[in-house]
This record gives sequence, structure tokens and C-alpha cells, in this order.
Amino acid sequence: MKTIKPMLAQTASEPFAHKDWLFELKLDGVRCVAYLDRKTRLQARSGQDIAAQFPELQELHRQAVQPCILDGEITCATFNQVQHRIHRTKALDIRVAAKLYPARFFAFDILNIGGRSTMPLAQTARKETLATVMKESEYGLTLPWRDGEGVALFREVQSRRQEGIMAKLKSAPYVEGKRVNWWLKIKNFHEGTFYVCGLTEGENDRKATFGSLILGELRDGKWVYAGNVGTGFDQQQLRELSAYFDALRGDCPFEHVDVGRPVKLWTRPIVQCEVRFLERGGDGKLRFPSFRQLMSELR
Repeated sequence: MKTIKPMLAQTASEPFAHKDWLFELKLDGVRCVAYLDRKTRLQARSGQDIAAQFPELQELHRQAVQPCILDGEITCATFNQVQHRIHRTKALDIRVAAKLYPARFFAFDILNIGGRSTMPLAQTARKETLATVMKESEYGLTLPWRDGEGVALFREVQSRRQEGIMAKLKSAPYVEGKRVNWWLKIKNFHEGTFYVCGLTEGENDRKATFGSLILGELRDGKWVYAGNVGTGFDQQQLRELSAYFDALRGDCPFEHVDVGRPVKLWTRPIVQCEVRFLERGGDGKLRFPSFRQLMSELR
């Protein structure tokens, strides 16, 4: 089977309801094209084969009634757990991670069946075909969708503090490798990149590591405090980040700041991280932030 580059969505600012559109959850995981024939091949958006990182998904081809190519998302309980899984390369590390953070594959589109491309078909026709091809199991499922009810679905997502929703035009085809305006992502959360300026002291099971990362932004040549992020870490990351930033000790970059917690250490503000948050308060601090990943180190 040929390698397919997945279709990408544009961003919409507000949810909407319309009879010509269908709506589904925006999953918080890793995009994956699954090639299901005599074995399972899982292709990340980068083109990398990631099947080895997810041994519990290597039997997905047994759920397909005939050879097919599915577009979907690999998820764990949190995005951070998926990131932890995808970066494991050693066999023992992969087996342990699979036990700690089991993954599931959610199929939301079908691109080929029995060697015949389904990409020219309308979105609803592809959804109907997918429902007949994929037998569901604990690890492989099809993603439910709503007909025309985008606003109602988004309200449910808001109440559960989930990632957001996807809006898809019912009559539209699948165009390989393109970012199209008939797939729209409507996020419940914002994402931003901030500098790590320090760590707060941890309590209880975090006493040996840290409580939160102290975040900052550079505005008009001055460092501005953006708040703390203390969620989104697993135990291994807490240990690794604690050691990493301990080696980058520096002075407080802010002129006047109260971070609300005892400070464990200040760092040189050369490392950026990606943070997801609900909104910014009137004081500029992030509300309900969650750590996503380190981005880069600037020296």
C-alpha cells in the first residue's frame, strides 16, 4: 500500500451548527494513518512508522474485514502519556510504557478499501464505509460523530474540559496532504510557548522534584511573569525536568514578582515549553495551564 500524507484542518474561532456539516471530538493524541492488511503498519504525520512503539495496536489488521487504510488518532489517558510512549525505542521501555499507559486507536476516516481509493467519496459516504469495515475492540474503535450539532457538542466539551471539536463538511472529499477549509478544528483550549524561568518547591510526592514551572515572556526587552504550570507531568518527567533545570540555575529575570509559592530555584530563561491553557486572566497569567512539551533551548 502506498504512503499517504494525511489531510489537515484549518482553524475556526467559534462553534456552529449546520445541517451540511458533521461534528466529532478533537482528540488529544498523535495523528496516525493505519495500513491494515496482513499486518498493521502505523504511520505518524511525519511519515515515521510507529507500530513498534505501540505493541497493543499491532493486531488492528485483524479487526478489518478487508485490507484498508484508515485515518485516525492514537490516544492515551493524557497527551503527555502519548508523548512518553512515542519516544520510547528500547524494547523493555516500550513494554513497560504499554502497561503503564495503554493506548487506543480511534479511526475517523477511511482512505482505501481493498486497493480502491475512497478519498474522492463524500465525507458521509466514507463514514458509512468505515462503519462496515472496522470491527471495534478495546484497542481499536471508530470515532462517533454528530449530525449538524456543533454548538451542543462544543458545550459538552467545555463542561468536560476536553480538547475541542472537529467540523467536517458532509459533501467534501479527502485531499491528501492539504490543509482544507472543509475540515475545521475548534479548540476549547489555547496553546502558547513560554520561557521556563524557575521552579517552585514541591510538596508531598513532589518534594524531591518540583511543584511547577515558573513561566515568563519577553516583552519590549523586559521579562514578564505569565504564571506557573504544575500539571501535565508524569513521574519520570518530574525527575528528568528537575535535574535538567537544576543544571541551568540562574538569577530571577523579573524585576518584581510574586509567584505564589516558595521558589526552589531560578533558571536562565533559555528554554521554551509549550503550554495549553483555557484563557489569560486580567493580570496576564494563564488560567488552567497544562504542560505539553519542551520546545527548544536558546543559548
